[in-house]
Amino acid sequence: MSIVRAQRALLDRLSVGSLGLAIHLETPPADWSDGTDAHGNSVLLAGANILRQLPSGDEAVQQILASAAEGHHLPGVTAVAYRPQASEALRVMWVADGVVMLLVWGERNSGKTQLEAGGLAGMAELHARAGYPLPLIALWLHSSLTNAKHKTIPSLQQPHWGGLWTFRDDSQTAVLTIGGVEMVHAHFVGVTDATSSERVRAEAHIVFADELLPSLDEAGGISARAFDLARNSARLPTRRRIAVGITNPADVDCWVHRRWIQGGGQPGCAQVHVSAGDRLTPAEVRQQIYDFADSPDLAARLGRGEWTSLTLGEVVAQGFDPSVHVVGGRLTPSPSLALAIGWDGGHSPSAVIGQLVGGQLQIFASLNDLKVGVLELIEDRVIGWLTQWAPWTRKSGANLVHVIDPSMATPGQATIRESAERTIRETLKGRIVHGPVGWSPRREAVLRVLAPRHEFGQVPLAISNAPETRLLIQALGGRWYYPQTPDGRIDRSRPKKPNSPHSDIGDAFAYLCGWLRPDRIRDERRGPRQTHAESSSQYGWGANKEPNGWYGR
Repeated sequence: MSIVRAQRALLDRLSVGSLGLAIHLETPPADWSDGTDAHGNSVLLAGANILRQLPSGDEAVQQILASAAEGHHLPGVTAVAYRPQASEALRVMWVADGVVMLLVWGERNSGKTQLEAGGLAGMAELHARAGYPLPLIALWLHSSLTNAKHKTIPSLQQPHWGGLWTFRDDSQTAVLTIGGVEMVHAHFVGVTDATSSERVRAEAHIVFADELLPSLDEAGGISARAFDLARNSARLPTRRRIAVGITNPADVDCWVHRRWIQGGGQPGCAQVHVSAGDRLTPAEVRQQIYDFADSPDLAARLGRGEWTSLTLGEVVAQGFDPSVHVVGGRLTPSPSLALAIGWDGGHSPSAVIGQLVGGQLQIFASLNDLKVGVLELIEDRVIGWLTQWAPWTRKSGANLVHVIDPSMATPGQATIRESAERTIRETLKGRIVHGPVGWSPRREAVLRVLAPRHEFGQVPLAISNAPETRLLIQALGGRWYYPQTPDGRIDRSRPKKPNSPHSDIGDAFAYLCGWLRPDRIRDERRGPRQTHAESSSQYGWGANKEPNGWYGR
């Protein structure tokens, strides 16, 4: 019998419309795949479980796979193919051990929505093969139903899906039908829509979340609260319970970055970067980056796939890179070295705590409180932190230095006997050092620790990966910036104010940098030398002169 006649006889015998959806992945064959195509790539046939339950179904499956191995498909078979990075994301989604939350992220036009559709089809097929009844119920989160209507639905209607996806419930449910059987019911949930958001409580097998983070501003997207509530609703029996998030990069301080990427991600979390280059040509990638030439932050996020803050203005902390300057875990201070606290006063007081360790400035905490005074910040935040992480300072203020904004020495309006400086001295003890009045030396101190260099095999700045450094990471990442003049020029005379808490945290950080790293700490002829911060505990406070622009009390 010729292949054409065999195909016709097979279709006449089965009479089920679509025979299957062949999903081609550029991954090596494995036990979860049904076969390989002509290029040696893995093929998973969604709908194979349905076919095998029909007369001659096994023969049909073998015919389909044999055709795929020869480089073509039988009539009635829809085929979709994914490139290497998208293929790896699907493999992790379907079978990777220990993964309960998967993040697929990348720049624009990397095919992430098409990946979601293929991921649901594959999950449904493996769900059925494990003996669980169809359809696979999915909660497909969007920021709004409008987003689903104008972005996701058109993607599922593209010709390469062969009409397998249809829509019901006023286009609020996407249905995947193969061989006359409904394999997937994906319910669109607009988490910001008052009525639709209640669907996040409906029981499901699996959760998908499209565009977790907004691209153009810091509002919108899908919150951790909504995502986790949906995860809690995914309690129907299935072979693999997983929640999948899809997004473009955003701020390094966002909940998505903290959960999946920062410090290697939390337990049970995996992330796969699907770049635009996985799908586009090099020329198309360059053009996409060029399209955002007037918006450097969008060029970074959407063109190059970088996690970065939106540009509110020219950033003060030029050279800051969280992947370089934020370490993988918590840093803790040493009792044998001076522990310094940089202070900024006012009604948004800030304290940045750090230490110079082997020439490297290590930051342990950045503490701030709004609409309070320095005393309240000390009582509510600073004392608790010192008690837990630097208890030796609570006895006599030993090895504790306070680098303060000089204005904090000014008496208050209530009484000339009180000042922020005196409050610090009486509550925390330790030594008081005044920072410079002008902005220029503070700016240079910040840029010095962010310079792109290594000293003694390490970067000059290391920030602890802990909740109490979040505000500093935000500030250095772009929220501490210079203002613009009315005619559009950048005013670098000082950072933008008011801009609490980030400008206040930035100022406290600058005071700390200037005292701990006042100038170069290496003489090329004589090798490394100690700074006053490193030598203070060994020789006493009077052993080293203060650097220019600083004076103590």
